[in-house]
Amino acid sequence: MPGFLANIDAIKAKGVDTVACISVNDAFVMGAWGKDQKVGDKILMLADGNAEFTHAMGLTLDASRNGLGTRSQRYAMVVDDGVIKDLLVEKPGAFEASAAENVLKHL
Repeated sequence: MPGFLANIDAIKAKGVDTVACISVNDAFVMGAWGKDQKVGDKILMLADGNAEFTHAMGLTLDASRNGLGTRSQRYAMVVDDGVIKDLLVEKPGAFEASAAENVLKHL
């Protein structure tokens, strides 16, 4: 989240209308996370409470052994007029593909 907040002006300058963060969580958690990170109206915080979107995208992650149930893989998605142009999925334990700096290269 901090990388997207730090680069929000550069991202918007590339013609991006909306930057969203989706997580397999409920709306209350997403709201609190957004407030904690001070996203304001810069990032749209979306809840995928039942992991329906995540499952439909084939991006589920089974974290049951840690007591967390179904979660989402870490990824960034570039969507243009409702069409996915880039889906940047992280390798387990990595944080490169979905970083704001990398997403900027795909805009």
